[in-house]
Amino acid sequence: MSWKELFRSRVPIQILSGGQVLTDKQIPVPITSASILKGDKPGEVITEVPFADKKRWHLVNIEWEESSTRSASKAAAGAMAGTVVAGPLGGIAGAAVGGKKKDISKAYIYLLGEDGIEHALHIRCDQKQYTQIASYIG
Repeated sequence: MSWKELFRSRVPIQILSGGQVLTDKQIPVPITSASILKGDKPGEVITEVPFADKKRWHLVNIEWEESSTRSASKAAAGAMAGTVVAGPLGGIAGAAVGGKKKDISKAYIYLLGEDGIEHALHIRCDQKQYTQIASYIG
């Protein structure tokens, strides 16, 4: 590992599928987390799997699927708790806090290996991660 790689910013990713291509080692469990670093050349990225190895790829594309959800039960519980503590206005505030959106966005990252084969990673990805990874495209 070079000194430059040590100080590069890493984008942590949570892998939903396709993680087996990130390492050549035989790992008995699915790979669910890794990091992506910007490489030395335009469009080059480096993937790091904890306790495994690093691989260099050419980042072909990233497709983002924005999605979020609200929990009605948490909103109701927040409203009841807010009403008990602070009256009607507390109920409104409790519902707003309890029912806030949870980001469940996903993305597909398309990587081209040194062997010329394209692989897809399906990851959980918020807007900040998407912007960082998309900036690595050459």
